[in-house]
This record gives sequence, structure tokens and C-alpha cells, in this order.
Amino acid sequence: MSKEAFRLGDEFCRDLPSFQRPVIVLAHHDDEISTAGLVQRLGPGKRAIFTTNSDGLYFESDLSPADYSAVRVAEGYRSMALLGIPPEGVTNLGISEVETYRRFAWLYSGEKTIEEVKPYFQAFRDAVRDAVFALKPDAVFTQAWQGGQPEHDLTHFFTMLAVRDLVRETGVPVPLYHLPAYEYTVAIAFRFHPLYRGTRLRFRLTPEELALKVHLTEVFASQAAGFAKFRKVVHFVAPLGRPFGGPRTLEELMAVEELGLVPADLDYAKKPHRWDRLTYMFDDFEGTRVTFVGSVRPIVQALWTGGQS
Repeated sequence: MSKEAFRLGDEFCRDLPSFQRPVIVLAHHDDEISTAGLVQRLGPGKRAIFTTNSDGLYFESDLSPADYSAVRVAEGYRSMALLGIPPEGVTNLGISEVETYRRFAWLYSGEKTIEEVKPYFQAFRDAVRDAVFALKPDAVFTQAWQGGQPEHDLTHFFTMLAVRDLVRETGVPVPLYHLPAYEYTVAIAFRFHPLYRGTRLRFRLTPEELALKVHLTEVFASQAAGFAKFRKVVHFVAPLGRPFGGPRTLEELMAVEELGLVPADLDYAKKPHRWDRLTYMFDDFEGTRVTFVGSVRPIVQALWTGGQS
């Protein structure tokens, strides 16, 4: 399967110049690192949308949520500029992670009902839709529906709805690709789950592309501690995959990127993993758990009108 994925990925990369207005939609400022090779290969018409203001980890710093967000957004601008997207090509929707997680927790605990929080998520959905419509994309790339991080999943879901609406309104097909980030904390990083049934597209970065990708981790000084932890996790997990040709180092992992078309029959009301405790592992808001069944599925069911795309 790996050889076929690389063959299809190489074909896909040869066709990338045919996209005149590609748009990449991401949740957080630094999510672009995992897909930096792809972004580098997209043409000059590429644009980016960040859905959140990246204030979620403010408590790991001495800054307020607003000040922490300002740091993260500024890092995002610098990162995207290095990838070939100038500031005017970056749209920041500015949706607070803190406030989003607060509502995830309310739903999980039962403190508030879906009807009470629905206007917040409807506004989130509408903001993504408006941003996508404004850019008139001819291809869209967003994060994979994985059950690894709830804002990644919501960004995927709302992007899917926006693309579906755009196609219905214009009658012009717009391919929607999704990009794996991580699952089971970060035990599976930058790849689809081994049981993923969709078509995989894989490609290897050139040494120059990889060098820039690694350099982006230095741009996000606010995330230095997180990157260091991630490197340790990769070092610990790598031996498990070596018998199957897995990467031995973080650089080897980053040197290959994977993506695929979003399956048309993806069921967004179905748990991404068989057991809900495996989704958003160890994720919480001020001590209250965040899960797919308790926090995200109610939002999907409330806003998934009009059926599948």
C-alpha cells in the first residue's frame, strides 16, 4: 500500500500547479508545520485561513489569553510568509479556543444544552463559510476528521459544510482534501490511522523543503516546550514502527507528508474511534472532560443540515 500511496502522491504533486486559488483551512497557528511541504508546493495563488485565535494554552505562560493569542498570531504570520503566503493572504477568524472549550465542557457536563450553545457554534460555522466563499477556492485543504483534537475536527466539519455549500451554489466542483495531524495523543502523528479506508496520497519532501519545515518549529518560540516533548514521544514510539519501515527520527517523520480526498460518505455523527475514551485523550477544560460523544457530536447533529455532500 505504501508504494501505491507514494505513486498517487507523486501524481498529485505533479498536478498541483493546476490549482489557481488553493485554500488551506487550519485551526491553530502552528498547524501548518505538519503540512509545510504541501504548502510550499502550492502555487502563488494560495491562501490560508486560521479558525481560532490560538489562545488555548495561555495558562502555560505568564500572559493573558489576549496577549498569548497576539504572540501566536504574529508567529503564524511569520510562518506563512516563509511558506509563500504574505500577510494579506492570511485570514484569521479569531475564534477563542478558551471560549470554545468552555462550551465543550458545558455540553459534556450538562451545564448547558446544545440549544443554549448552538448560536456560538453557528457563528463559528458561518465565519468559516464566509471566509471560504470570499476566497472562491478551486481546491481546499483542511485538517483530517480524526478524533485527535476537537478543534481540528470542528474546523474540518465546518470547512466541509462551507465547500458543500459553495459547490451547491456555484455548480463548480471543488476538491476537498484532508490532512492528518495526530491521534491517541500523538502516538500516530501526521499519518492516517492504519485502518483508514480512504485513498492515501504520500510524497517525500526535498532536503530544502524539509529544512524549511524544521525551521518553522523555531519560528513558534511560544511552542518550544511542546515541540521538545513531541520529539521525545517520537523517539520513544519510533522503535515500534521500525520493523514496518517507520521513521527513526522526527526529521524522518516530517520528511513524508500524507493527505487524501475527504470521503463522500464520511459519517460525522459516528465516533472516530470505537471507544469514546480514545477520542481527545486527556483533553479537558478546567478539569471537565472533552469527548466526541459528549462535546462534539451534539454540535455536529445540530448543524449538519442538508445531508452529506
